[in-house]
Amino acid sequence: MMIELPEILDIPDKLIPVITGINDYNYFLIEGGRGGGKSQSIARIILWLAEQRKVRVCCGRETQSAISDSVHKIFCDIISDYNLNFTVKSNKILHNSTASSIIFKGFREQGRVNIKGLEGIDILWIDEAQAITKSTLDVIIPTIRKKNSIVIFTMNRLFRNDPVYSEFISRDDCLHIKINYYDNKHCPDKLIKEAIRCKERNMLDYEYIWEGNPLESGNDFLFSSIKLDNARNLIFKKEIYRKIRCMSVDLAGNGGDLCVASLIESKSTNQWSLEEQVHWSEPDTDITKGKIINLYSAWKPQLLILDADGLGYSIYVSIKNAISNTIKFNGAASSNRPNALNRRADGYLTLKDFIDNEWLKISSDLTISQLEYIKKTYKPNGQIVIQSKKDMKLEQGESPDFADSLMMGIYAINYYSYLIDEHDDAVILDANFDPYS
Repeated sequence: MMIELPEILDIPDKLIPVITGINDYNYFLIEGGRGGGKSQSIARIILWLAEQRKVRVCCGRETQSAISDSVHKIFCDIISDYNLNFTVKSNKILHNSTASSIIFKGFREQGRVNIKGLEGIDILWIDEAQAITKSTLDVIIPTIRKKNSIVIFTMNRLFRNDPVYSEFISRDDCLHIKINYYDNKHCPDKLIKEAIRCKERNMLDYEYIWEGNPLESGNDFLFSSIKLDNARNLIFKKEIYRKIRCMSVDLAGNGGDLCVASLIESKSTNQWSLEEQVHWSEPDTDITKGKIINLYSAWKPQLLILDADGLGYSIYVSIKNAISNTIKFNGAASSNRPNALNRRADGYLTLKDFIDNEWLKISSDLTISQLEYIKKTYKPNGQIVIQSKKDMKLEQGESPDFADSLMMGIYAINYYSYLIDEHDDAVILDANFDPYS
């Protein structure tokens, strides 16, 4: 059945369900590449709604240093083109009859999420939603609780596990629409030609920019999502090999962090598998020591490496007294690689080598998800620095405890395997010996 809509709602057909379903969903996730008309269409819908009745609208982004960072100009252009009855101010837009208001906001200020002004909002539109962090999402979504209020996300996904996409893609109270330039009847010929040129020149760029598919990897991120997919589906060589087990334990450093123990096992002469990960959150050091000793007894590894940074050092010392072949891992200690700032960077670069060369199988979705968010930067001298756990937790809402535990195990396998006796699988490691201290 054809629906007659006012001229202002002349939007791509694929987005008509946003209008017809405006009262049926709490959330709307509109994603896709450049030229799909996402922002233009949502702005038109909001202006039309604001003319029908009084609504309070907030247009937000993760950060906004100036009004020019927002969708303010899109609203202004539409209001001007259709001579709509709005008063446009520098930081808000008001309807002269219904008293509807549209405000613009950056959620994160001075490192903290600011929800001031979100109380009583009828419509929250988050543009560039791929930049929204999990910690921001966890704060703002519960704030939008007015009866019949809705949240609209528009985004071109950066990564497969963008927090907004991961949270809302499978919810039955969310309408999900993917739209690209070829779905938009209003897409200018110039943009279409640009898309075709990009497709001919660089298919990876085309997939992200124009098809709206997640990036294979980013300049700031250490791991390639394609390589991580390969690690998930790795097939082992069929050959005779020596079975070696390594156990690694990452200890909770801050409130809310987890202790994670990983078991990594050889599957060929140069291939390994993350067999199991066990986590716990009890802060009691005696409980932690007991769990480590029990897991060591159950898993029977030939290598045991333990986080010895900060509060972990006292636990490491106690475990070393009970299990003499315990190896300590100090993330801030010196690196074996000249291009790595410290041992943590060394460990992650080693893990990257194992993943890129298809030496490691990772079946854990959670661990892969955390690896996708590991960021790297460079010092002036070219050394690689890995983003701190504290900063990652601020951005993603969780510490990379599972990823760090796996990294430590691979570090031990790479640098300490020679300490395993060739004859009886015993570890020949002096109680006070650390070759990289």
